[in-house]
Amino acid sequence: MKYILTFIIVYLFRTRAHVTSNVKFDSSTKSAIDFHDENLLTSSDENVDDDIKYEKDYSGYRYMDDIVYGLKTENWTNEDLPCLNETLRLIRSLQNFTTWAVWEWDSVSSQPLGILSGNRFQLGNFDQCMSSPWDTNHHEIKTQYCLAEVALETTNHVKKKTLDEIEPYGNALDLIQHNTPYFRPLKYLTWGACVPACCQPQSVERLMRVVLSRSHLGAAGLRPAIHVNETCQRPDEPKTFDSPFYAFVVMIGILFVVCIVCTIINNKGNADFRKRNVICNAFCIVENAKDLLKMRKDGIEVIYGIRFLTICGVVMCHQSGAIDAGPTSNGIKLDEAQRVIGWFVLHDDLLVDTFFLISAFLVAKGILEYENMPSILLLILRRYVRLVVGLAAVIFFMAAVIEHTGSGPLWNRFIDVEADTCRENWWLNLLMLSNYINVNNMCLIVSWYIPCDFHYYVIVVIVFALYKRCSKLGVISAIILTAASVIIPGIVNYANKLHAIQLFTHEFRADPRGNQQFSLTYVKTHTRAASYAVGFFAGCWFIKYKAKENFRISQARSLTYLCAAFAVMVFIAFLGVSYQLRSYSELEGHLYAALNRPIWAAGVALIILTCSFGQVPLVTGFLKWYPWVPLSRLAYGIYLVHFIIIMRNVAIARNPEYYDSFSVFITSLGVICISMLFALLLWLFIEAPANKLFVLLFKKRSTEKKEVSGNEVKNSVDIPYQDTSGKTNSGFIDDNLPNTILFSKM
Repeated sequence: MKYILTFIIVYLFRTRAHVTSNVKFDSSTKSAIDFHDENLLTSSDENVDDDIKYEKDYSGYRYMDDIVYGLKTENWTNEDLPCLNETLRLIRSLQNFTTWAVWEWDSVSSQPLGILSGNRFQLGNFDQCMSSPWDTNHHEIKTQYCLAEVALETTNHVKKKTLDEIEPYGNALDLIQHNTPYFRPLKYLTWGACVPACCQPQSVERLMRVVLSRSHLGAAGLRPAIHVNETCQRPDEPKTFDSPFYAFVVMIGILFVVCIVCTIINNKGNADFRKRNVICNAFCIVENAKDLLKMRKDGIEVIYGIRFLTICGVVMCHQSGAIDAGPTSNGIKLDEAQRVIGWFVLHDDLLVDTFFLISAFLVAKGILEYENMPSILLLILRRYVRLVVGLAAVIFFMAAVIEHTGSGPLWNRFIDVEADTCRENWWLNLLMLSNYINVNNMCLIVSWYIPCDFHYYVIVVIVFALYKRCSKLGVISAIILTAASVIIPGIVNYANKLHAIQLFTHEFRADPRGNQQFSLTYVKTHTRAASYAVGFFAGCWFIKYKAKENFRISQARSLTYLCAAFAVMVFIAFLGVSYQLRSYSELEGHLYAALNRPIWAAGVALIILTCSFGQVPLVTGFLKWYPWVPLSRLAYGIYLVHFIIIMRNVAIARNPEYYDSFSVFITSLGVICISMLFALLLWLFIEAPANKLFVLLFKKRSTEKKEVSGNEVKNSVDIPYQDTSGKTNSGFIDDNLPNTILFSKM
């Protein structure tokens, strides 16, 4: 019994000593010099048993000691010493498991994860770093969140291979260093770090170099190049509201109040009152909403469905591209998916040519229906107002408000950059010059389409006016311009040795403004005009045969034409993508660069004409479905706002997103719905009132001129504000001028 009691006492004493040694926390902080002088971890002690030695040699302690050793071997300057001391104090407190130190260290990715599957962004926990409970009380432990760009380079000779050539027992460096034109490089990382607030960018680079060298990548002998190029984010530096922000809020508030008041006044009055009070009618929300619901029976109702479905495709393509450019956990799978549906992802810019075709088709239809040619300047001015009002409102929002709508580890990279470009170059967008001047800093990058379409409209109006004065000269000019629109893209492609198509690869999506082909051919007016030319001639053909009441296409021919159009469009799209999978001659590539867009546009034009004159009830009925009418008229607003929503979703991302095609589809539907809501508000409160006020302004001038002259004959200035029946109408744009509602893409 005595021996049993002695054993129990000894056992309890040893257990108490063991537990005490493991829960001894020290919340005090010491200087870096004190930390190095004190031997916290003893590797051997004759008075402790093997279990306690194991606890003392726990890998977490060894890891932190290794980090300290790495920090000591770095070449620190006097400017870096505050950061070094604070980091060493952090590690000292971390080894004692002090709350503030664990909180800070726990918000950092200690080592990159998932890089072999294309997970570039190692963001850690941004919110934990930026919102600690003691931010306002303990300024000595302030933190900041920094993003560093890491390039994993090696001095060893590495045989670069493609993904299909990688062997499971080969060197992983072959995979990390692989590089193809169509797959993302795996050697680049964007790493988020939560560091003391006193650390300078060069200090952060040294800290992250030490941590990376202690990760599993350090075994490969990599020599990482690390750079902190962006300003670190701090929780104590909130963005202040400036005068542009307040100006935007006041402008929106005034427009909202005016529209509500005018709507109330307009609805209380009778028909005569509404007719006399044209200003109230212009701002009336109910009247502007009714304009969206008007369906014009002019024989080309299929365009309603085509343009809305096309803008939906554009949104989905942009959504897919944004996921590719942002944090993605399985980037390699995304690249592989592009090879399966490559025509939709890598050559989806053909959708934009659909909009060029529709715009030109409606312009041709509109101006050919004029009995007398209106004033050229008036037509151009009206077109400009139609385009620029909504664009100006969106640019104003981008420059003044968007930076206050969220936060995130990538917020400065995506949103602040976009806001800065709009503050600097907004005037280029409003002057329709953004696709030629300072393209690398274009405000709202998807807006490149607007100046292109405006330039085409100006050229068409001038050439048509020339045709009215001298038909032979007008026809010759049209032929020359059409031939040039087809030839110039091939010449530019040949002169700059560019790829046959603009590939929407990861490299492009990460920095589209820096892409050479994007700035040389993709956004330029002179290289995208061929589809517009096809649309104009298709519109002329439609007007010619519409006058023949008995002209119809048989059902057999209709089905043949429709199948041929689809076949041509699919073929031209897949042919372009095939150039990334096979070798081809330069001549073939340049010819494709010149012809692929007009051929695609010809296919779309054939569908429109076949549905208009032919007998394909299933397709025609679907495209003429009435709900497409209001939705298609909101397409310009959807184009203006959808990319802002997509960009914000990427900028607020805290963690990498898993790429899945169905998830992209679902997310895109949400973006389309939200974009439609904002497009509706943009139309009701800004676009529709501005269009109607413009009509009223020149209508009043026209009336005054007729009263002075005493001439009862209609003045030519009045003509743009009459429909084809001769009735004056100051409502929706379709009732006043050629319907040239626009859509766009990047």
